[in-house]
Amino acid sequence: MAKFDNFKKSFSEAAEMLAEKAAGFAKVAAEKTKDAAEKAKDLAKIGKLNAEILAQKDDIRKAYQEIGKIYYDYFQVDPHEPMKDACARIDAAMAIIADKQAEIEVIKAENPDEDFTEYEVVDDDDIVVEVYEIEETAAEEAAVEEPDAEAECCCECEEEKPAEE
Repeated sequence: MAKFDNFKKSFSEAAEMLAEKAAGFAKVAAEKTKDAAEKAKDLAKIGKLNAEILAQKDDIRKAYQEIGKIYYDYFQVDPHEPMKDACARIDAAMAIIADKQAEIEVIKAENPDEDFTEYEVVDDDDIVVEVYEIEETAAEEAAVEEPDAEAECCCECEEEKPAEE
C-alpha cells in the first residue's frame, strides 16, 4: 500500500504542477491576447491616421496645381525665369491638344453619319475589353480662363503683370 500511497502522492504533485503550469499558460495567453488586441487597435488607428495624412497630401497637391494654374494664367506671356521652361511646356502641350482636336473635327466632318460618342478597346484576339464614352467637353477643357485685368500679383512680388494683348 505504501507504493500506492507514493504513487498517489506523486500523481497529486504532478497534477498540481500541471494545474499551475496551465494557469501560467492561461495567464500568458490572456496577456498575449490583450497585447494583440491593443496592437490591432493601434494598427487600426495608424491606418486611419495614414488615410487622413494621404487626404491632406492630396489637398496639398491640388492646391499646388491650383497655384500653378493661377501663375500660368497671370504670367504665361512673360513668366519669371525659373518658370519659363514649365510655361513653354504647357504652351506646347496646349498647341498639340488644339491640333489633335482639329484632327478630330476633320474626321467627324468627313463622316457625318458616324456616332463618335464611344469607342471600344479590343485585345489581340479582337475581343472588346472596354467601351469608353466620349464627352463633348473638349471645347470647355481647352478654354483657358482669362485672369482679371484688375487683379494684383498673386505672390505680392510687386512686379507688374504683363499687359494683356
